[in-house]
Amino acid sequence: MSSRDRANDAVLRVLFVCTGNTCRSPMAETIFRQLVAEKLSCRDWELRERRIDVFSAGIAAGESDPAAREAIVVMQECGLDLSQHLSQQVNEHMLENSTVVLALTERHRRVLCEARPDLADRVKLLSHGGEDISDPIGGSLEEYRRCAAQISDNLRIWVDELFRKES
Repeated sequence: MSSRDRANDAVLRVLFVCTGNTCRSPMAETIFRQLVAEKLSCRDWELRERRIDVFSAGIAAGESDPAAREAIVVMQECGLDLSQHLSQQVNEHMLENSTVVLALTERHRRVLCEARPDLADRVKLLSHGGEDISDPIGGSLEEYRRCAAQISDNLRIWVDELFRKES
């Protein structure tokens, strides 16, 4: 089922946006799913049953590119599977149907807000401290690990914020 098909039945739709949708945003999507499932004491696949939809896209993404090999390896080290991920370009429908859009950098947030100023209130920076999530593309596995840790640290805050009433 595509993200477009799922749009109307989710209560919470979280969209992660980076540049190419092969490293940062897919890792954020995968880590977020795990953290939410842990918070709600359910399995990843049960999130849909709880009407929670999580997905990712890029502002300059190719269509159906696989996740970066290093991102797949780092997620495997965390017990997560990114091997089936295929990139997608962010579009109007995704933005309109998302509850919250978490941009990985300030530039991504600005691009999205300029494209849809009417939706600017739901477009936020992933980092609560205001810093960009560094782009590991072309870097070492260690750079991907640091990126994943930075994403995870910030996502823990978002999960606590978004699911405060659930705990």
